[in-house]
Amino acid sequence: MALLAAFGKDTDGATWTVNFLLRKVESNLCSFSSEPGLIKDTVRLFIALVDMREKGSVVLKSEGFWNIVQLQSKTERGAFPGAAKRGLFKALVLAGAAVDDVQRRGEYWIQVLKPLQDRFKNIICQENFNRIFHEENIKAEIIDILESFIGVAQGSQVVTVQSLFHFLYPMLSEFTTLVGVYHNYQQVVELILELYCECARSMLCYLSQGDSRRIYEACLQTIQTYARCNTGRLSLESAAEEETFRDILLLMELLTNLLSKDFIDLSPPDGSSEGEQTVTAGDVCLYGLNIIMPLMTVDLLKFPSLCTQYFKMITFVCEIYPDKVCQLPMGLLKNLLSSIELGLTTYGQDVIVLCSDFIQVLGTHIYRSNLQGSPVYETLRPLLKLLMNLILTHQINSDLLPNTSSALYVLICCYQDDYQHLVQGLLDSHQDQLVAERLAKAFTELTSNITLNIERQNRIKFRDSFDKFIVNVHGFLLIK
Repeated sequence: MALLAAFGKDTDGATWTVNFLLRKVESNLCSFSSEPGLIKDTVRLFIALVDMREKGSVVLKSEGFWNIVQLQSKTERGAFPGAAKRGLFKALVLAGAAVDDVQRRGEYWIQVLKPLQDRFKNIICQENFNRIFHEENIKAEIIDILESFIGVAQGSQVVTVQSLFHFLYPMLSEFTTLVGVYHNYQQVVELILELYCECARSMLCYLSQGDSRRIYEACLQTIQTYARCNTGRLSLESAAEEETFRDILLLMELLTNLLSKDFIDLSPPDGSSEGEQTVTAGDVCLYGLNIIMPLMTVDLLKFPSLCTQYFKMITFVCEIYPDKVCQLPMGLLKNLLSSIELGLTTYGQDVIVLCSDFIQVLGTHIYRSNLQGSPVYETLRPLLKLLMNLILTHQINSDLLPNTSSALYVLICCYQDDYQHLVQGLLDSHQDQLVAERLAKAFTELTSNITLNIERQNRIKFRDSFDKFIVNVHGFLLIK
C-alpha cells in the first residue's frame, strides 16, 4: 500500500519515475548512438512508455519527452541505426494518439512530422536532383527519411490514421517515381517497398474507400515501375538473385497486405454513391500478380520464405475471390495453375497443403457455378490425373492425405468422365489379373454409396472411404 501511495496512478512518484525513464532514453540516444544494441533496447523502452493512450497522456506532460522531440529534430542523419530511427518515429506517433484535442494534435504533427516532410521536399525539388540523386549524401538523406516514414506508418492507430495518411500520401506518390530513379540502388528500392508494405499493413483497414483507392493506385504504379526496370534484367553480381528474392518477397507481402482490406475493413463511410463502381483489394492483388508473375522464376521459388509467401497469397486470393481467379486472362491463369502443379511436386509438405486448398476452393467454385467448358475448367482438368498419380504412387506423405484427398474429391466431382477413363486406363495397364481385380474392387468401394457432388456429407463419406482405399491398395499398386 505504501508503494501504491507513493508511485501509483496519478501520483507525483509515478510522474517522477516516468520522467526518470525518459531522461535515461534521452541520455542513451545522446551518448551511446554508436552502440546499436543499446540504442535498439532504448527505443523499445520509449515505445513501451507510449504504446497506450493512458500512458501516452502522462508522458506528454513530462519534460523528458519534449527533450527527446527536440533531440530527434537536431540529430544528424545516420546517427541512429535504421531500426532505431523507425522505432523513434513510431513512438512519437504513438504519443500523438494521446493528444485528445484535434487542434492540439494538428499542432503536434506540425512540430514532429513537418520537418521530415520539408527535408524530403527540399531534396527532390532541387532542379538538379536527376543529376545528383546518386551522390552518397543524397542517398543517405533519402534512406534516413524512408526509415522515418516507415516508423510513422508503424505507429498509426485508428484515431490518428486519417491525419497521418494525409501527411504521408503526397510522399507515397513521389516514391513511386523514385523506384525508377533508384532502381540500381537495392537498399533504397527495398525501403520504398517496405514503406508501402507498412502503409498497407498498418493503415489500409482504417481508410475510407476513396483513400484506399489512392493507396491501391500508388502501389500498382510502384509495382509497374519496378517490373519495367527489372523485367529481362541480367546481372553478373553474385548477390543479384538474393536481391531479387528480397524484392519479390516484399512485393508479395504488399499484395497480401492489400488483400487483407477485403476481410478486415474498419473504415468509416465516405459518402460514395451506391451505384459507384469500387475497386476491390482483390482486383488490385490479381492485377499486381499479373505484373510481377513474369519476374518469378523456378530458381526464385527455391527460396523457402518466398515460395511459402507466394503460395499463401494465391491461395488466399482464391479463397476470397474464386470468381475473379476464374476470370483471369488465359496467360496468367495457365501460369498460375502451372505453379500449382509445380507446388504439388517440388516444394515440400507445407506448399502441398496450400496447393490442395487452392484446388479445392477453385474446383468447388467451378462446380457450384456450372462453369463446365469454360477456360478455367479446361485449365484445371490436368490436375486430376497428376493428383491421382501422386497419391497412388505414394509420392505424397501420408500425413497430407486428408488435404490431398479433399482436393481429389472435388476434382472427381468436376471431371467424372475423366475420372472413369483414368481408372479404366489404370486397370488396363496391369497385366496381373489378380492385381487388376483387387484394384477394380478398391475403386468401386471408394465411391460406392456416395453421390458425387460437393455437399459436406459426401465429402466426409469420401474421406472415410479414401482412408480404407489407401490401406487396401498399399503395397501392390504401381502406376505404369
